[in-house]
Amino acid sequence: MSVNISEYQPLPPIDSFVEVYWTGEFNTGYEPLLSQNVIPNGYVELVIHLSDIHCDLLGGSEWNQSPDYTIIGLYTRPYEVRFRSFVRTFSIRFKPEGIYNLFGIPASVFSRRFEDMELVLGSHFRDYCKRLRETTDVSQQLKQTQSYLIEQLNNHHPEKTYLNRAADLIRTAGYSVKVDELPGQVYISRRQLEREFKEKIGITPKQYIRIARLNEINRYLQSGTNINFSKLSLEAGYADQSHLCREFKIFAGLPPMKFIESIEDFIINV
Repeated sequence: MSVNISEYQPLPPIDSFVEVYWTGEFNTGYEPLLSQNVIPNGYVELVIHLSDIHCDLLGGSEWNQSPDYTIIGLYTRPYEVRFRSFVRTFSIRFKPEGIYNLFGIPASVFSRRFEDMELVLGSHFRDYCKRLRETTDVSQQLKQTQSYLIEQLNNHHPEKTYLNRAADLIRTAGYSVKVDELPGQVYISRRQLEREFKEKIGITPKQYIRIARLNEINRYLQSGTNINFSKLSLEAGYADQSHLCREFKIFAGLPPMKFIESIEDFIINV
C-alpha cells in the first residue's frame, strides 16, 4: 500500500464546520510516478504540504506541482493526483458550507478546481501554515489548527442557517433523505434552498444527495461484507441494480465490480 491516511476528529465548536483533520503519506514506496484517482465525497479539502515536495494536479491542460497550501473544491467526478516522490501532508476536510462560516468565502468559488489558499487568505493564514510545518508532532499540529480555526470563527460570528441543517441532514441521513422532502424538513422553500446550495456550495441539493449516496455505497464496499448489489440498490433508493451501477460509474468512473478490482488506484475519503 503506497498511501497511509490517519484521521483525527475536530473538537467543538469547530466540528460543526470541519468533518475531520487528517494526515497523509503518499508514495511511501518512492515509485517514479504514483497516480491515484480521488473519488468525490462532498467535502472541500485543504491540503498543507509539510515539505517542498508536493503532489501534481492537472490545471487546464498541464500538470504542475500543486501549491504549498492547496484548497481543493467540491468535485462531482473523479480527479487524478500524481506523486513523483514521497509526499507528507496535514489536511483539513471542510464541510462545504463550513468554508463560508469560517472564512466568509463560499465553497462554490472552488467548485471542480483547486487554488492556492495563501492567495485567498493572505499572510495570517501563511503564518499558521509555517508554524504547522515547523513541528512533526501531530498533537501540536492539531492544537494549532483548532486554535487558528476558532480565531476565524470568532472573527466571522457565523450563525447556523437552513443551509447548514440541510447539508448536515443529507450527510447523516444515509439513504433515506429525498430531495422533494428536504425543504419541508428545514422549513424553507425549494427555490430558496436550491439557490443557497448553488451560491454557497456550488451544486444543487439533488447532486449533493447523489454524492452522499455514493459515500454510503463506498462504505459498504469497504466493509468487507459479502456484496449483494440487488439488495444494496433497493436499500439505497435506486430503481434497480442497473441504476446503481450507472450512478456509481458517473461519480467513480468505473462500474462497482471493476472499481473493487482496481481499488488500490483510488483514494476514497468517505
